[in-house]
Amino acid sequence: MPIWYVDLFWYGTYISADLMGTALTDPLTALEITFAGKRLWMPLLLSAIPLTVAAILGGRLFCGYVCPLNFLLELIPVRKKKNLREKRLPLLALGITLALSLLISLPVFNTVSPVFALMRMLLFGVGLEMVLLLLVLAAAFVWGQKIWCRTLCPLGALYGLLGSKRIFTVQVDKRKCTHCGKCAAVCSMGTAPGKNSWDDHMLCTNCGDCIDICKEGAVRFTVKRR
Repeated sequence: MPIWYVDLFWYGTYISADLMGTALTDPLTALEITFAGKRLWMPLLLSAIPLTVAAILGGRLFCGYVCPLNFLLELIPVRKKKNLREKRLPLLALGITLALSLLISLPVFNTVSPVFALMRMLLFGVGLEMVLLLLVLAAAFVWGQKIWCRTLCPLGALYGLLGSKRIFTVQVDKRKCTHCGKCAAVCSMGTAPGKNSWDDHMLCTNCGDCIDICKEGAVRFTVKRR
């Protein structure tokens, strides 16, 4: 887990780190701090470029492969219980987060996010952050495994927005597809490969669950050609 000090190549957290001499900052953190401080600081903005480029090319890779909260939610044996129409709500959460950061001069998401609350607990021990995690876990049991990711997470919304036109994605080979619906049923984000709407591209985390479930080999990772 990339939250502990590794002398050879990594020092930092999920928010900001040094990877073999390269500064990395989560793009939402960079935006929040810029809005809260009401000034541009080039080292901060430059450190957000690598992860921004990664999101443009691969979408919500952080959500599918790095986010500690996603890992915790994956342990819950609950997929979807209710079909909520919430695809664009994360964009509203993103807008509110940035607006509040500007108004109260505080990086709001970093302060009250269950994602980073879990990170702080791993680093410093259990504290009041546990309340946030319990609320998210309770919501997952009521509304579905990834209800936080699908409806409220502004970080996921930003990565989804950046990667809505990504080139590394999941696609369906129509010649092999039998339309069994297993790929849609297994998707914890409420979407499915092959859907071409902007909303669905934003939700997909490139996790590969749909690839694993397809016995026909019709679903695969591909690089889109422009």
